[in-house]
Amino acid sequence: MKKDNFDEGTQLEEFVSQEDMARIKTELVSCPDANNSLVGTITALSKNYAKSVLITNSEMIIDEQGLIMDAFIFAAANYVAQAAVNKEFSVLISSKSYFYAPLKMGDILELEAHALFDESSKKRSVKVVGRVKEIKVFETSIQIICTDEHIFKLKRPPTQAVKQEEVPQQTPASNINPEAMAASLLASMGK
Repeated sequence: MKKDNFDEGTQLEEFVSQEDMARIKTELVSCPDANNSLVGTITALSKNYAKSVLITNSEMIIDEQGLIMDAFIFAAANYVAQAAVNKEFSVLISSKSYFYAPLKMGDILELEAHALFDESSKKRSVKVVGRVKEIKVFETSIQIICTDEHIFKLKRPPTQAVKQEEVPQQTPASNINPEAMAASLLASMGK
């Protein structure tokens, strides 16, 4: 497949001004290191709301016809959902998605996300709808959990340690005599 034949930056200017993009970049605390060429660019941001645009490119193609892998659509939806929540430490915990139409090389996917819970809730539900030229091609409901620190730094709750003497000793499978076991079972059943 040939390389992109358009300038992504020029196309982005159709959706967001340079001034707005600079403002959004300073206000957006969620997913600071996201690769915008793969997950899209946030074009609008406010409390419990975000909008983005994903300009499909040759890195996303999975066949000679120019089909865009659906994982990039979902990644863009997750990114805009995270932006709508806009918390430094948040992670997706579940989703239910519907793909109504495939994307091809050169399609521009506009995504809009509405967070449905207030800021005091740790668990947030976000509805995301994706459109290409005003036609709905994708929608998802995403559950996000917000934490006080990075997910990798959270401590797991302590587990109940089981004392060795409380654990019944198991007979290794190699020491089991099938005929003796069958006879024992039949005897216990009164047969």
